[in-house]
Amino acid sequence: MIWVRMAFRRLHMLVILAGGPSAEREVSFATAKTIQDSLQRQGVKFVVIDPAKPTWLEELVAAKPEKVVLALHGTFGEDGKVQHILQENNLPHTGSGATVSALAFDKLRTKDLVASLGVAVPKTLSANDSLNFPVVVKPNKQGSSYGVSIVSKASELSVALELAQKYDEDSKFIIEELIPGTELTCGVIDVFGSLQALPLVEIVPKASFFDYQAKYSNESGCEEICPARIEAKLTEEIQEKSVSIYKKMGARSYGRLDWILRDGQPYFLEINTLPGMTPTSLINKELSAAGINFDDFIRNLLASAR
Repeated sequence: MIWVRMAFRRLHMLVILAGGPSAEREVSFATAKTIQDSLQRQGVKFVVIDPAKPTWLEELVAAKPEKVVLALHGTFGEDGKVQHILQENNLPHTGSGATVSALAFDKLRTKDLVASLGVAVPKTLSANDSLNFPVVVKPNKQGSSYGVSIVSKASELSVALELAQKYDEDSKFIIEELIPGTELTCGVIDVFGSLQALPLVEIVPKASFFDYQAKYSNESGCEEICPARIEAKLTEEIQEKSVSIYKKMGARSYGRLDWILRDGQPYFLEINTLPGMTPTSLINKELSAAGINFDDFIRNLLASAR
């Protein structure tokens, strides 16, 4: 890990976009609060605008920000829509661009790309197949484990499919083989144009999988261990593959990739191009383990905005 504490060019005004219309609205506000606290410590002026408001774009343009900080999650925030609007208005923003964000939010398209790199991914199944339970059912486009179910028997499948479709704007779902193993996540950050992998977090959920409650609640009972308790060579392999995937997608700024490790084989699960930055978020734990001060990370994040 190469990290350089950069000099901070004083910015005249920032806008933080937070809230939005997605199911992850409350998480978005929590992420924004963490960013606001950092900016206040550093004496940076900002305003917070909620894209759920009909007048949000007019307010944004009127604020004349030098840069826009995306604290959004889920639909509209991570799917390329808001990025496209910002790019049309020549407003530099944190996170990846519109095309990459749209790709990353589409789990099926991302899986196809990752598999083309020779990286192992869970098998995608069809509802018409003779399924070997348990299986995982999830929306094709959604985050924070909304709409995700582990289905143990055929009688539970229809309910799980309805739930997944409810949380997907296109009513599209994915059925995957369930791979038992060690859950891991790897953050990737852009340091002066060079992508760097952060230490891995090992996730030991109290529930059968790392759901919304486990991700964002202090009372979830989920254990998050950083650095992960796996062999050094496996850590390096997952870090290298995470950076390779991020590069192949053309992603930038920062992100997080989720993995499952079974019998020494890492399987890619999904990518998050705007991961949460709440006090309990995984990316924050990884930054801390890497010895990176959060305020320094925010400065670097702003420097990478374009």
